Amino acid sequence: MSFLNEQSVSVEELGENLANFSLDREGVLFAISRLPEDETINRVTVEYEIQLLNILSVGWAISYFMENRSEKTSLMEKFWRVLFEFSKNISSVTSASIGKEVDYFRTLKERIDIYVSAISEVPHLTDPASVIGPTFAALCESADNVHVIMAGNRVFHLALEGVKHYLDSVFNSSTESVAS
Repeated sequence: MSFLNEQSVSVEELGENLANFSLDREGVLFAISRLPEDETINRVTVEYEIQLLNILSVGWAISYFMENRSEKTSLMEKFWRVLFEFSKNISSVTSASIGKEVDYFRTLKERIDIYVSAISEVPHLTDPASVIGPTFAALCESADNVHVIMAGNRVFHLALEGVKHYLDSVFNSSTESVAS
């Protein structure tokens, strides 16, 4: 299955590219660099949680922006398959390094549940970031730290913008733009 564009992109390639985007460290490092030097912020935890949030945000963005497209299911399957393979590898390396069993994919699923639960508790939510940021900060054990809340919001918004821009570039924006 290919999309119409000057250069055809298969669902497989699209899913792989978006998975790679979700794993990209630039956004993570950018968000961390914006945090003030504050000993109450556990930067290791924030970095770990930002990476998880970035992955989940890209997955959420794909689902949202592809909502009315027939390719949505196969794209989501490819995206999560790539992340499952990545998770197996990182779990294996981490487990061997620390001598303790680690399941990165299970952690991703747990974070999905936490964020979805937090969002579902707010009726008539118009901006998911208003819940994502505080939930992220709570996971970082910095629930009251505005800088950590903003870091979560920033990562969420950057992921959404990146996915939308990429999907719009794949689907000729003049004829087949993704959802706004």
